[in-house]
Amino acid sequence: MSIRGFTSVAGLVAALVVAPIPLLNAQNAATPAPKANQSFDPHDLDGVWAGDIRPGNDRSGNTTPEPPLTEWAKQHLLYKGISHDVLSGTLIDPNRTPTPGSFDRRTKIYYSKDQYGVLSNDPDGEYPGKNCEPLGAPAEYDVPYIANLEMVTTRAGDRIFQMFEFHREWRTFWLDRDHPKHLDPTFEGDSSAHWEGNTLVVDTIGFNGKSMINGMVGHSKSDAFHMVERFTRVDHDHLQIEMTYMDTKAWGDQDWTGFRRYYHLVPNEDFIEFICSPSETAAYDKQVTDPLKANQPSK
Repeated sequence: MSIRGFTSVAGLVAALVVAPIPLLNAQNAATPAPKANQSFDPHDLDGVWAGDIRPGNDRSGNTTPEPPLTEWAKQHLLYKGISHDVLSGTLIDPNRTPTPGSFDRRTKIYYSKDQYGVLSNDPDGEYPGKNCEPLGAPAEYDVPYIANLEMVTTRAGDRIFQMFEFHREWRTFWLDRDHPKHLDPTFEGDSSAHWEGNTLVVDTIGFNGKSMINGMVGHSKSDAFHMVERFTRVDHDHLQIEMTYMDTKAWGDQDWTGFRRYYHLVPNEDFIEFICSPSETAAYDKQVTDPLKANQPSK
């Protein structure tokens, strides 16, 4: 299946195309965790972790409102439209009642706008990984649904690799090493990590500002985006990640807090190949995206 099927014409098709990863995660989440009470090393984060299906562990994953954008951000960071429903309240055809607990492929999706006038549910809008561009952190945590990730500590113990199944992207957490004084801005930034008790604290700067925060935020990161993650293995089988976002160009001196992700260990799991292929994306657009656009109401 085309990788675009999992990206969801952005969020619009996510409501229309049932992708296998959420189903796989749902099956994993329903499996009992017999080793949860087994002894473990809290500093050992190695293994494949699948996202739990639970309230709040979705693309938004946050209950704290976004800080107000600066005037500079309103002028430089806003998108014209995004494919997901930023208001988390998609308007549907009032004359049709979808079947409870299922997606209604016939339901009409209407456009809405966020507080800055950015269109949501826009088939032409932005979404993480569009046109096979890198997802980058932190959007990697959110597509599709809560994507599987793997943590691998080097034998020397000087770094931890974090690998994502979706798009085959990876990051490097350098342990007990300061950020270099001169950084080349990148999609993943530079990550310096250290342990605070049983929690791994990862500080990441040096982003290039060319990727989304997640698919439900109507603006991009700036090159001042700064992220702090806190990884805690709460028991043998469960991992919790707390994230704080900072961006002086976007929000001034206000932080955006309240982001959390919950994972469970999947023993002997192997990644399947999810590579964004431009040719498959084009084929998907022809078969799915273009017909959707043709049937959408005017903006």
